[in-house]
Amino acid sequence: MSGAASDPDRYVQENKDTLVRIIKHGDDKFVRGLALAAIIRYGDEPLLHDIEHEIDRAKQDMEERV
Repeated sequence: MSGAASDPDRYVQENKDTLVRIIKHGDDKFVRGLALAAIIRYGDEPLLHDIEHEIDRAKQDMEERV
């Protein structure tokens, strides 16, 4: 069972750039949500910090448009 638990961890580490790109540029909200959920659940602390920074930047961009 422990081997199965490490598969998502390894997947996120090996594909974190793709997951971040999906979150930042994806058109499908569901797919973006899945990528974010994978990073939150299986990503490491620096990766979570990077995502948080991107979310804050997106919020600022939205506020500037309004």
